[in-house]
Amino acid sequence: MTIKLGVSPRALFALFDSKEVSSGMSREVPGGATIQLGVMMETRDLPSIQATAFVPILVTIGSVAGSGVAINLFSSWLYDKVKGNDKARRMITINKKLVEVTAPEALVKIFEETIKIEERK
Repeated sequence: MTIKLGVSPRALFALFDSKEVSSGMSREVPGGATIQLGVMMETRDLPSIQATAFVPILVTIGSVAGSGVAINLFSSWLYDKVKGNDKARRMITINKKLVEVTAPEALVKIFEETIKIEERK
């Protein structure tokens, strides 16, 4: 199962624990999931929306990762990566729905609902 996640450019480097990122880059994350960076826009093409644009990331969740414990681990990890005083960094999209990350528990609920919806398709 794949969930489309969007993050601010400010959170991007923290998610990949890297000073450089490129389209297609991927890594395993807590909870047995994998994140993969989607196609990034060139900042010179859209300088006026650079700070507010969401960078697409695909989260691939296997059957083991769909368990409650795995979703809790992934949500806690994601929360730690995007939390902070910067509201733009805390804003993410999950399957095109805008969400402000305020607590790991809120992310767990959103991911569980998203997985149920995706499983019905």
